[in-house]
Amino acid sequence: MLVRVCVVGGGLAGSLLAWRLARLPDVGVDVVLGQHRSRDATDASGGAVRAYEPLAAQRELAIASTTELLGSPVLRQWAGYRQAGFVYLRESDENLAAEVAEIERELPGSAKLVPAAAAFGGTQRSRGYRGPAGTAVVEERAGYISPNRLRDAILTDLAGRPRVSLHDAALEAAEASSAGAVQTVVDGSVRDYDVVVLAVGAWTPGFLRGCGLPARPYRTKSIQYTVYATGEWCPPPFAEEASGLFGKPTADGDLLLGVPTTEWDVPPGRSSQTPAWRERGIQLAADRFPMLRLGAVRSWMSAADCYCDPPILALREVADSTPQLLTFTGGSGGSVKTVLAASERAANQLAHS
Repeated sequence: MLVRVCVVGGGLAGSLLAWRLARLPDVGVDVVLGQHRSRDATDASGGAVRAYEPLAAQRELAIASTTELLGSPVLRQWAGYRQAGFVYLRESDENLAAEVAEIERELPGSAKLVPAAAAFGGTQRSRGYRGPAGTAVVEERAGYISPNRLRDAILTDLAGRPRVSLHDAALEAAEASSAGAVQTVVDGSVRDYDVVVLAVGAWTPGFLRGCGLPARPYRTKSIQYTVYATGEWCPPPFAEEASGLFGKPTADGDLLLGVPTTEWDVPPGRSSQTPAWRERGIQLAADRFPMLRLGAVRSWMSAADCYCDPPILALREVADSTPQLLTFTGGSGGSVKTVLAASERAANQLAHS
């Protein structure tokens, strides 16, 4: 018996989930791509991938995702993977040795602990880094990908698979049917599915409310960063836990730089950038990296992502009255690091439910 699954959303999470499901026997997959691919979190993501995450559940997925990416020449090519390393600056040393040991078990020789100042090429705080004293997790095999490139490659592969249909349209409605399935309206056509998965990111709360369904625990939040020209010195990809400052050199030799915002419940899609967050990033970078010289603004990004508590990319039921309607979102801005393992886990959950 063929199980009919509809995955709604053409972002990286939805595309990968559909790809995992399409490789299972007796599963037919319709992918409703939607109309937001040029304005979604996949398009906005900087693409950093690493195995270390402070939260244990996220770290488990990040380790598994990094292991699969590094072990698959196909995925590395599709994603345009570049090894660049990563420095994660922790506020506290508590449990750090055990957490790094988790990475080392799966990726031997990839992660180590060093003093924060030494992680940026200096032994004195006045050189590469002069932020808060602490310990850094340095990952040699971390790097970055192009989420858009990986999404496009996955969709191209899906288009050639049997039992898969791609619909370049939007989901207009979804509700429980009398036959125990989920009835949907896509581009004016009514279709029934055994399972419908909403992988629509920042559009999740609004769509659920529009269907008369509970939107909790989903919220949107603004993600902003700026890309600058730089001088001769540039830090490696990094994230500082104390301030939230993050950065990544680009393939063109520029520097992507940003800080977390506190702008909640923003509309989905692109929006204007808030100057205060850009200024905060500039000031923190000047305080932390005395050798860094920021130049002209090359580009900037301001978009929304879907947040959930806990901040894990996972399948979640929407309502008891419609158990066949699920969401696959809520990774809180870090889904690129965890999406490979999270999509495989979600597909296995659907296959065994």
